[in-house]
Amino acid sequence: MRIDTLAAGLVALCVWAVAQAQADTPPAPTPAPEQAAPPTTGLSAAELAAEPPESAADWQKPPVAAAAAKGVVISLYAEGAYQDAQGATVVDILEQDYAYVALELHDAEGRPVQGAEPTVTVDGGSRVQWLAESAAGRRSDALGMLEFALVAGPMNLDRIRIAFGEARAELRLNIISLAAAGFADPASIEGALPWATLARADVRYREDGGLRTRFPPELAKLDGQVVTLAGFMLPLEPEPQQRHFLLTSSPPSCFFHVPGGPAGAVEVRADKGIAVDWELLVLRGRLETVRESEEGVVYRLREAKKAEAPGAD
Repeated sequence: MRIDTLAAGLVALCVWAVAQAQADTPPAPTPAPEQAAPPTTGLSAAELAAEPPESAADWQKPPVAAAAAKGVVISLYAEGAYQDAQGATVVDILEQDYAYVALELHDAEGRPVQGAEPTVTVDGGSRVQWLAESAAGRRSDALGMLEFALVAGPMNLDRIRIAFGEARAELRLNIISLAAAGFADPASIEGALPWATLARADVRYREDGGLRTRFPPELAKLDGQVVTLAGFMLPLEPEPQQRHFLLTSSPPSCFFHVPGGPAGAVEVRADKGIAVDWELLVLRGRLETVRESEEGVVYRLREAKKAEAPGAD
């Protein structure tokens, strides 16, 4: 037998013996960690044992009627809002898109103001879209809250002024054109039904969450007619060929926020499917106006097919 082979065998035997001895030796006990002193919270045992309020009603101050409110303050909230260098509240938004606004009114004592109906004035081409179906939806609730939407007009810096008594608030809409944002403009498509026309539908939210829509005569007469629409695809299916999707007035940036609001989107049904496309899409199909909707739909386009884009810039 070769020496090197024998040496290797002896080394292996020694390694095995050491490992076996270690396996037979019980491990040394691990010292128990020292118990850390409980942190000081500054609260008493009774405070620590107290249950949190079950609802806002347990800690919310009782509301005060609008007619009796003194020293009213209006707080304004909007998605994406920021303060500019001059301290103004600004929202950047694309043309024809929706901006949801919430107002909170409280008096000098911090009590919510109930029943207030502030005036909303727009300096510019945007318009106010009230969300509630009834007139009560234009008045603040028991929490002093009131909500509405703004439909952005053409590119401009629009000012939205809110007033109730001597209280004032202002929001500025920095409206950006699609061309300035690097997108093709649906208005550049010759013969396409303008989104500004579709936006004239009077959309209200029912108490059950559905929509009730009133269509002016120029829109009502389009029901059942074959029309051309230009917009942007928001897919609803995990497929490269979409048979069911939304066509929106501006490029979608969030699946939880439909651009342009309910009247700024059309539910599309295409029997043969249309390839997913993030560029401006031109469709032709039969338009359906939806007066009552559980799904939040105002318009549908049936038998949709992809069309050419004559007149595109």
